Amino acid sequence: MRSKISRLFLGMGFACVVAAPSLAGTGELLSGDASETVDANIERNGGALLGPFVTTSARCRKTADSAAWIIEAPRYGRAAVVKRRGEIAYGDDHRYAYCNDRPISGTMIRYRPAAGFTGDDTFVFTLRFSDGEVRTKRVNVHVE
Repeated sequence: MRSKISRLFLGMGFACVVAAPSLAGTGELLSGDASETVDANIERNGGALLGPFVTTSARCRKTADSAAWIIEAPRYGRAAVVKRRGEIAYGDDHRYAYCNDRPISGTMIRYRPAAGFTGDDTFVFTLRFSDGEVRTKRVNVHVE
């Protein structure tokens, strides 16, 4: 029943953090093309999270979690699939935008640069949603 369920393509942004990863919505997962990229800036010795990636109902409740894999590891850091709590962050024009900022747990992608690293890094991950749809995203990271 696709009309009552929507995939949560949470902000593909990174936030600057010092002590712990943080979440910021600045983009959207739009297609299965790995050539689409997300640009992110984070602080050296910090880290960041993307997601959570889940399927939600019109009542802003999780109906299914997504599976994810890192298919191209970063060269100067580590990326991992984790289950964490985050906030819903649909785009302002999305039909479920009223769900924004509500807490939800699900699959997230965590990036942490190598200790002391500054510069550019990249990695690629793939998501599989509960209906079998698969999407791949390349993430470009700039560590300051």
